Amino acid sequence: MASNKERDDETEMSDKLLAFRRFAAKMANATVTYVRTTYIALWALILTCTIYGCMLIHSARPIAIKTQVMAAIIGFGGAFVISLMDYHRMGQLWPLVGGMCVFLVGLTFVVGQSAIGGNAVADDVAWLNIFGYSFQPSELMKIGFIITFSFHLSYVVEKNTLNTLSSVFMLGGHALVPVGLCILQGDDGTALMFMVMFLIMFFSSGLSWNFIMLGLSAIVAMSPIFWQSMNSHQQKRFSAVYNPQEGDEMGILYQQTLGRVAIGNGGLTGEGHGTSTMIQSGLVPEDHNDFIFTVACEEFGFIGAVFLLGLLFAVMMLSLYAAFKAVDMMGRFMCIGFFAMIATQTIFNIGMCISVLPVIGITLPFFSAGGSSSMCLYFGVGVVQSVYMRTMESTGAAIGKKRSMRVRYS
Repeated sequence: MASNKERDDETEMSDKLLAFRRFAAKMANATVTYVRTTYIALWALILTCTIYGCMLIHSARPIAIKTQVMAAIIGFGGAFVISLMDYHRMGQLWPLVGGMCVFLVGLTFVVGQSAIGGNAVADDVAWLNIFGYSFQPSELMKIGFIITFSFHLSYVVEKNTLNTLSSVFMLGGHALVPVGLCILQGDDGTALMFMVMFLIMFFSSGLSWNFIMLGLSAIVAMSPIFWQSMNSHQQKRFSAVYNPQEGDEMGILYQQTLGRVAIGNGGLTGEGHGTSTMIQSGLVPEDHNDFIFTVACEEFGFIGAVFLLGLLFAVMMLSLYAAFKAVDMMGRFMCIGFFAMIATQTIFNIGMCISVLPVIGITLPFFSAGGSSSMCLYFGVGVVQSVYMRTMESTGAAIGKKRSMRVRYS
């Protein structure tokens, strides 16, 4: 006969096994629920962009691929965690989210540093050194702005006070915080990004055309002031693009001129991955970063460029679809904010590469090298996923309730 100790050991082992089975069943159910409600198409697109981007970066500057892969891994992990959070809770935590972002950007005025690129040092002090890695807090502030401004905007819309002068001024003041901080840093490109994101989100809220026309008039009226606030080098960047001087191709337009040559070299199908003339010779400055589009064009040609743009366009459309399906205004504005960020960066970056816009240091989403930018973009994906998953859960609950009512009254 078994002793009491042996029976106790068997009972304890049985309890542990039962607890493990319950835990495994719970995790399996959670996994099935996550897969059923998550935005699979968006995850697939972002993963494809990441792989394609890493191929381009490795070809242009192999030394940068380690940081890019690490940023992608951290970014995907962060996006997964954020997707598990209720976006309503994110909005309610707006003082913490906004305060943390402003604090980190504020640190750059005390212990900030410039980022050293492939051929030059950046002219803005907007980075922090964290454990030997450069981090740009303004990239995280973009995600913070999407969350806080969406909460603010949805609160005003739901109170039906959007089209009042006080609300317009308060919302404008909200946007001026990140814009002003970036201008003080000397990062005019990111400041412009915030302004365009603000305008797209604001205009999508149902703002009266009277305020829209008033705002556009104010922008036009203040444009001479913006021009005068630029330094001479920034003014030359604009004038060189829109009023090119003879012989300036190797001056202020040097980077864009070589970039266009690389784009033209690609033809229809490209010169081949890792065998391109301009890129492998290192002739295009910042080809792994701001001018990553030229790498896709020269190595994979017109087909590769169209594929790249198609991927980014699909990400934008899926973001707008999530906004359309969202069950409330805050979720809608968050998805529109992410769309605005991706669309603005894409348009400005491609515009720089093909000399339609001046070089203002804006990266191509999910493709350009840059740990801070890439990592925070994935965090934005997590926000969209959170909205979409709460929408699916709400829709599923509503369908289940409707079915139960049919059974009850049939």
